[in-house]
Amino acid sequence: MQRWILVFLIILTLSMVVAATFQVRRVTHGTIDPPRTQYPATSQPSPAPLAPTLHRTITPIHPIAPTSTKTEQPTVIPTQTPFPSPKAYIAYRVRKGDTLAAIAKASGTNPDYIASFNRFVGEPEVLRPLLIPQLDPTANTVISQAILVQRGANRPAVALTFDAGADSSHTAAFLDVLALHHVHVTFFLTGDWVQKNPELTRRIIFDGHEVANHSQSHPDFRQLDNAAIASELHGMAQTFFDATGIWPAPYFRPPFGAYDERVLRTVIANGYLPIFWTLDSLDSIGETKSADFIVDRITNTLTVNQRNGAILLCHIGNPSTAEALPRILDEFAKRGINVTTISQIL
Repeated sequence: MQRWILVFLIILTLSMVVAATFQVRRVTHGTIDPPRTQYPATSQPSPAPLAPTLHRTITPIHPIAPTSTKTEQPTVIPTQTPFPSPKAYIAYRVRKGDTLAAIAKASGTNPDYIASFNRFVGEPEVLRPLLIPQLDPTANTVISQAILVQRGANRPAVALTFDAGADSSHTAAFLDVLALHHVHVTFFLTGDWVQKNPELTRRIIFDGHEVANHSQSHPDFRQLDNAAIASELHGMAQTFFDATGIWPAPYFRPPFGAYDERVLRTVIANGYLPIFWTLDSLDSIGETKSADFIVDRITNTLTVNQRNGAILLCHIGNPSTAEALPRILDEFAKRGINVTTISQIL
């Protein structure tokens, strides 16, 4: 019995030795995976983050021109429709019963030319002053009149006009206010002012305002002979054309408001209708005026009948006028008074 127990123990011992040897061979030959580290379970393993896509941004570099040589791009100006060169000019005030066709026939020109030159459509109102460009003066039966326009048609509207002969420091402020109020007015510019302020001149046109002739150098026309008057008128027109590509005809305001019959007839013969004013703001006369003074004078001096069709004179070089302008426009709007140009008031 004891012998069988001894045999069993020997066999068991041999089996254990063989099993141990086999296990060692599997490990050394890599047939068993090494133990793995256990991590907490997750719903999905998180992928490694991707490197961000780089978008190269190129910042444009704008070259800065030296101050002394900076050149602004000119404003694009619409060009006028060309007309045939007139042989002469006459002034005429429309009478009751006149038609544009009849006026044109009697003055040796055509109706479309008169309407376009004077900036109106349809038939002219009675008493409207016209500058008539004549294509055939020999056919003319109309006597030219020495007209000076001091007011427009009798309706609830005023023509706001600004003379510019010297200072331009407040011009941009005027234009900003007018644009904000959607108002168009008439500027009487000198050629000297245009030469000094070509970009402001182009902006005036681009903003839709009307420009008229105020001479080249702002002299008293009564002190000039007829040739010198013509030179002043044509000099401004050429300067303005060089800056904008258009002509400033047909309106002219005499410097200082100085005129006589000879001056009026000479101006008309050179292609301009003389324009005066109904009310002067006095912003260029005497001691400096306050904005309150200018607002009150422009809006309250005239009666209703006097104000209808009135031509108002201001100057763009006056800081008080620049300050007063928004209040003037607001007050006229409150009263239902249209503020417009010379062409529209006539």
